[in-house]
Amino acid sequence: MLWAITSRDEFGFGYAAGREREALYRAALSRTAVWLRRSGAQPGRVRETARRHLDLLADRYPAQRERLTGLASALGVEAAEVAAAALTLASLPGTGCTNFAAVPPATGDGKVYVSWNFDLSPLFRLLMGRIPLYVRDVAGAKPYVCLGLPVLFGIGVMNSDGLSACVNSVGSMDGGEGLTFFELNNLAMETQSTVDGAVGVWRDNPREVLPGLAMAILMNANCIFADMGGDAAVIEYSHRYMAVEKAADHGGVLASANHYQFLDRELAGGADPRREKVIAGSFARLARMWELLEMFRGRIDRETARIITRDHGLNYSALAEFGMDRSPYEERVDDATICCHPWNFFRHLRRGEILDALVEMNIARTLNSIIMDPGRCTIYITPGNPCRHQYVPVWVGDALRMEWADRAREEIDYSPQWRPRTLTKRGGVFRRPRATKASDWARSLGLRFFGALDRLISAGLVEE
Repeated sequence: MLWAITSRDEFGFGYAAGREREALYRAALSRTAVWLRRSGAQPGRVRETARRHLDLLADRYPAQRERLTGLASALGVEAAEVAAAALTLASLPGTGCTNFAAVPPATGDGKVYVSWNFDLSPLFRLLMGRIPLYVRDVAGAKPYVCLGLPVLFGIGVMNSDGLSACVNSVGSMDGGEGLTFFELNNLAMETQSTVDGAVGVWRDNPREVLPGLAMAILMNANCIFADMGGDAAVIEYSHRYMAVEKAADHGGVLASANHYQFLDRELAGGADPRREKVIAGSFARLARMWELLEMFRGRIDRETARIITRDHGLNYSALAEFGMDRSPYEERVDDATICCHPWNFFRHLRRGEILDALVEMNIARTLNSIIMDPGRCTIYITPGNPCRHQYVPVWVGDALRMEWADRAREEIDYSPQWRPRTLTKRGGVFRRPRATKASDWARSLGLRFFGALDRLISAGLVEE
């Protein structure tokens, strides 16, 4: 089920990924070129930025530079073109994701859990597929499972030592060049085993943040890490500032959404829901997540984690400080539930609010719900909203060569060799767990359609 890329070196990893999914990578590069032209970006400046980033990688993260060079070689393009595409894809608009970590004493079974409701535009499903996990296994580095598309934007979720992670996109006005959060995440997963080690990766490297509040905020993210020792932390950062909060200070739980809660928003320039209406849902989702974690504290396990990720409840208490008092009986705030749906889409249409309807349809979607259970060497993932889809257990103990895999086999309630049925109907081309040439071709066509809506939707995210 898992797409595994094994290589003797980083160049070979990028080359292998490019050769295996060539049609999809070419479609991604083509779309990013269109987005850059529409945004008015000057080709010379884009190329210069990409080259500066390659130079930075050569100094701070040479493995990623080698991967970019390998992918460029497979596609027959310059490394700067691939680097520019990676930077552009990292800066696409997005406001979703509501995540949590639970470690003892908050867990009832003594396990460690990290949950990620992956909320983004359907555009990303076209790029990554319905179950967007793959294994990165390169000699000399820790193997780990990623979510995304190799080289361009893969986010590590669990490595061979059980270090698990999830992210939330977040806006900031404190910008500057450095390593993107994709690269910081990968660097931590390849080299670290503990939460403190992961925090050090953020602390000791320049952090790239694209200035923007509700616009183009994937270049920056809040990050949750948890390790097998029962430590967990959330990292909130901008280019110059950084805050780290430990689960030990909150009874073993942490929650995160798409705004700063621990980093001073006055320093980093965080979003204000009175001006950026699209971010109001983040405040509601985070308040509801903390409410549920407090409710289940001390007895969180796989089942309660699934209850939390499927939740449609409302909590507007965090919006009160901004003068946004809402009754639970009024129309929902857009993007306000942990299990995310475009609840108000048709209401916006009936009122003639076409742009608001398109924005909500684009951002208010849970593409996947993921629960990391490193103690059982398992990642549970849904191919859509967790309220409508069963979790698919993915055994990673063998692929990651986890030392405790034999013990974990005795604890799991499914067969490690189990695989979901692959749909072969023409209408199921987007539903295939394992990508095919046909599905990659169909996704490349879909990218053209969603790309046409991108500029219109982006323009409505921030009010002047």
